Amino acid sequence: MSQLQRRHPPGVAASAVAVLLSLGVIGAQTVITAPPNRYSVSDDVEIGRQASAEVAKQLPILSNREVTSPIASIGRRLVEAVPPEFQHPEFRYSFDVINVREVNAFALPGGPMYINRGMIQAARNEGEAASVMAHEISHVALRHGTAQASKATKYEIGELLGTVVGAIIGGRVGSVVAQGTQFGLGTAFLRFSREDERQADLLGSHIMARAGYDPRDMAGMFETIDKVGGPGGPEWLSDHPDPGARAAAITREAQFLEVQNPVRDTRAFEQAQARLRRMAPAPTTKDATRVPPATR
Repeated sequence: MSQLQRRHPPGVAASAVAVLLSLGVIGAQTVITAPPNRYSVSDDVEIGRQASAEVAKQLPILSNREVTSPIASIGRRLVEAVPPEFQHPEFRYSFDVINVREVNAFALPGGPMYINRGMIQAARNEGEAASVMAHEISHVALRHGTAQASKATKYEIGELLGTVVGAIIGGRVGSVVAQGTQFGLGTAFLRFSREDERQADLLGSHIMARAGYDPRDMAGMFETIDKVGGPGGPEWLSDHPDPGARAAAITREAQFLEVQNPVRDTRAFEQAQARLRRMAPAPTTKDATRVPPATR
């Protein structure tokens, strides 16, 4: 019997617990439910497959294994930690590094993820980099891209491709992809909502803890990104609507999360950052996409 029950009758104890719950003193990790979605999982896979081919034409993908291998390793660790209810065996997660300076990342339906070099260099530690990747994996696992599209009339998947992907990628490249759509459905309509972002933050923190990362590093990454200025500014935050007080919300959620098998050896990630520092400065996305892909 608890100390509260020994001192007071059961009814009083129950009332006290109810008050504590209402005040947030007692709690548990947030329960997350994927939004309604008219599209099939195979639709997500097909959108991602077609869109990733277009991304490869538009953006300079980095091929240096000293950088790409550690990033892919972090990604695989996070994917393995996705809660069972959000795992889709059909998805094919991949992790590419884009050689541009903006602090940004995005993931396409079905699993292809792209992390800008600027994002990797901005991270203060592996946990911060993992937090961005966990957030993007959460968008994929919760199928937010096609869920947003489900709010409109159901279009054929080929017709929907450019609009969905253009909205997810954002910026200049996203606009180029979106121009290929045959519909006038604006990309702003399909941008992730504040609730999508809140869900991706929360599920991302759960995935981090299950993968051995301190979820508080996600709160740290929000602060890191927010401090970045100049031409390499925080594009990731502009492309992802702020649901409000993100760092504080994740810090609260972290209280209820147990970090499983903590990651301790981060030398590979640190070596990847060191390798990037030795490379020639990354171009802006605008400059990189001026060059025809065949000449890169």
